Amino acid sequence: MLDSAIQTLKGPTVQVDKSRDAKLTDFGKATLTDRYLLPGEDYQELFARVASTYGDNTSHAQRIYDYLSNHWFMASTPVLSNGGSTRGLPISCFLNESKDSLNGIVDLWTENVWLASSGGGVGSYWGNLRSIGEKVGVSGKTSGVIPFIRVMDALTLAISQGSLRRGSAAVYLPMSHPEIEEFMEIRRPTGGDPNRKAPNLHHGVLVPDAFMRAVENDEEWGLISPKDQSPVRKVSARSLWIRLLNARIETGEPYIIFSDQVNRLIPEHHKLAGLSVKTSNLCSEITLPTGIDHLGEERTAVCCLSSLNIETFNEWKNNPSFIEDIMRFLDNVLQDFIDSAPDCMERAKYAAMRERSVGLGTMGLHSFLQANSVPFESALAKGWNLKIFRHIKAGVDAASALLAEERGACPDASDYGINERFSNKTAIAPTASISIICGGTSPGIEPINGNSYIHN
Repeated sequence: MLDSAIQTLKGPTVQVDKSRDAKLTDFGKATLTDRYLLPGEDYQELFARVASTYGDNTSHAQRIYDYLSNHWFMASTPVLSNGGSTRGLPISCFLNESKDSLNGIVDLWTENVWLASSGGGVGSYWGNLRSIGEKVGVSGKTSGVIPFIRVMDALTLAISQGSLRRGSAAVYLPMSHPEIEEFMEIRRPTGGDPNRKAPNLHHGVLVPDAFMRAVENDEEWGLISPKDQSPVRKVSARSLWIRLLNARIETGEPYIIFSDQVNRLIPEHHKLAGLSVKTSNLCSEITLPTGIDHLGEERTAVCCLSSLNIETFNEWKNNPSFIEDIMRFLDNVLQDFIDSAPDCMERAKYAAMRERSVGLGTMGLHSFLQANSVPFESALAKGWNLKIFRHIKAGVDAASALLAEERGACPDASDYGINERFSNKTAIAPTASISIICGGTSPGIEPINGNSYIHN
C-alpha cells in the first residue's frame, strides 16, 4: 500500500508505504522520535528522505527506501538524522593525530571541536608527543601528554554532536610511550592526581607484536621518546600487560589494537604508498591512515557507515542488486560529505576524496541464529558465519570494482593501477541505536545480553 510520495530538494521521488510502521517496535518508534525525525516528519518519511537524498535515480532511491523500511539494512545514525537536512553531516566518526608542537596540539583541539559539533565521534592519536619531563625549547621541560588529553576531555564534554547527543571521543597511545602506565588509568575514578584524569574520554593502546613476544618471554619492555626514539626507561612487559588487563576488567578499557596485524591487512595500495594505521575510533572497528601522507598532505580519516541486518539474511541473500545498491548509497553519502563539509574540515575532505573508504557492517547475527535454533558457539553457527560473511565480501568486492569502472577508482588506488572504488569496504560497528530501529535485533556481531534485561 503506497500512501504518499517523498522527494528531497534535489533528489528523486520515493513512494512511501505507511503500513511498514508495523515493523517498528514501540522502543524503535521512541528512538526515532527522540533522535532522528525532523520537525513534522514521520517514520516512513524519514526513510524516504534518506533514500531520496542518496539515491542515484528514482529506481535506486525506491529500492533503498524498501531496504530501509523492511529492515534489510539500516543507515548509520548520522545518515538517518542528518541526511537531506542542514543540521549536521552524515559521517559517524573521524580519526586524526597530533603533531609534537603547541601549534599541532591546538590545531587538533580546534579540528576536534568542529568534527564533534558536526555529529561525528573523534579518535585521536597522541603518541607523537614527548612525555613528561622531556626537554622542550632551550631549557624548558614538557608537562607530558596527559594534560593535553585532559583539555580534549573538557572540550568533548562541552560539545554536542549536532545537538543530538553529547560529544564522544577516544584517545590512543602506543605501548612504547613513556606515559603509557598513567595513560591506562586516566578513566579510573580513584587514585592519582584528579587533574590528570579524563573520565569523559574513551582510550585505547596500540600493541605491537614485539610487545607480545616480550610478554611471552617475560622480558623487559623499552619505553622510548617519540621525539628521537631514545630509550627513557624499561619496565617488565608482563607487569605492564597485567596492568592493562586489570584496567580492562575494572573499567572495560583501554581498547586493544594489535597494530602490526592491522597494518599487515591494510589495502595493498596503502602499503605501496607507505601509509600506516596508528589509531582507531570510539568503537575500535575503524583502521584508516592518519597524519602526513606520501604526498605531504595531512589526513583526517572519515568513517562512512551503514549495516546489513543478518536477521533478514534469507530475505535478501538472493537479491543480486542488494549489496551493490547499498555500496552505491554509501558512495553517494561519502560524496555528499566531500561536497558539503566546511573548509575547516579540509583534512577530512582530502582523506575521504583520496581513499573513499566506507564501512558496511552487520547486526542481527545472534537474532538470526536464534531464529534458526542454532547455538551461538556451535559448529553450525561457525558455518553460517562463514557463509554469510563470504557472501557479503563477494558483494562489496564486486560493487567496488563495478563502481570503479563506472565512476573511477579512488585516487589512492588508481595511482598504482588498482581498480577499486573504495580503499576499505567493511567495518563491524556496534549498531547500538540502529539495531533498536530494526525491530530490536541483536547489535553488531554480539550476543544479546540476556534472556531478560532492561533497555532504556
